[in-house]
Amino acid sequence: MLTGDLVRVRNTKDGLKPGFVKHDDRILGRATELLDLYLRGVDQGLTRQELAAEVGELVGDATDHKIWRGMAKLLGDKSEFVTDAPMPPGELRERLFTLCGKAPSRAHAAEVYAQVAQELDSTPEDLRRLLFADRKEEQQIAKVGVPDAPWLVHRYNVSLVQSCLIKATQVTVRVQKPTPARLRQLFRHVRFHQLMYRVRPIDDGVELVLDGPASLLRLNTRYGMALANWFPALLLQKHWTLEAEVRWTKRRLRKSLALDSSLGLTSHYKDRGAWRSKTEEWFVERFEALDTDWEIAAPAVLDLGGEGVICPSFTFKNGHRVAHLEVVGFWRKDWLARRLKLIEAHGPGNLILAVSTKMEGAKQGLGKFGGRVVTFKSVVPAKDVVAQLDAIGV
Repeated sequence: MLTGDLVRVRNTKDGLKPGFVKHDDRILGRATELLDLYLRGVDQGLTRQELAAEVGELVGDATDHKIWRGMAKLLGDKSEFVTDAPMPPGELRERLFTLCGKAPSRAHAAEVYAQVAQELDSTPEDLRRLLFADRKEEQQIAKVGVPDAPWLVHRYNVSLVQSCLIKATQVTVRVQKPTPARLRQLFRHVRFHQLMYRVRPIDDGVELVLDGPASLLRLNTRYGMALANWFPALLLQKHWTLEAEVRWTKRRLRKSLALDSSLGLTSHYKDRGAWRSKTEEWFVERFEALDTDWEIAAPAVLDLGGEGVICPSFTFKNGHRVAHLEVVGFWRKDWLARRLKLIEAHGPGNLILAVSTKMEGAKQGLGKFGGRVVTFKSVVPAKDVVAQLDAIGV
């Protein structure tokens, strides 16, 4: 993700305009130079500090330096750095300081360095270099996870949007003519990132409204990262539009951001559509370990009286009986109240809600909801879900 000083977004009267870069020879050429620099760093065992100096020399003080420093930041994020030392630097420091004593002379310190260096089959000079090798700037680059320059350019453009969404109050997405499989994929990612959402059918598809981090009183940083990390999943859809209200600058001005699929933004996510959150993974492990006639089936899309839809986290089958489970992680009291009201009015009787109690006022949030509810902290209790399933006669 780009840091604030590297974000290139114009603040105009018509809204925010991300400074997308083109895939032309100049941009791709410079992106290739940056990638080659990092790959050479792996061969030479350069540290973060040395890489930063190399990037500084390559980029210079050109007017477009934010682009290249931004791409270098993304390269660093996708690289693996290690501490290369014969023993953990913390242990090395403790051993040297213990042997040197509280008030060592230079001569005694030299003897200690020589002794420890001999034990480690090293030299005193190397010991001094490795003494603080666990500092971030001294870590050495070991692997670069960027496949090529076009990938890096696509990732840069997407990161500009993500930097805006971190400060959003609300995001409205319209997906045109999605197939059921694509719709389930979209909601799979929404649930994976535990986003609060409302959805309703429209003439040629669905409208998805996501609460932004700026609408929350707590957990806004974590939630903001979740929303930003969700955005590449939207790019897997074929036809889409996005409108967001963003609090921009230190004055938190209300600005709009409008994007659509014609921009050619490309996701770096693999198009596999079967991601599960840790909460869902843990539930599956525990559910499959139980002795029950219920089995997990392909998820369905449930219509809520034309006012919304639900893509449940799980659909279960037991002979002719069918039931659904919706896992609700992040929530806000008014958001949950709207959700419960819609389910009470139009939801099927075979829907179970699993609601996290980590949020403040969990019991008050549920209010007088008369539907089927299972509460949880980190792990959805599979036995409680099965008990609810057995009570459903649909």
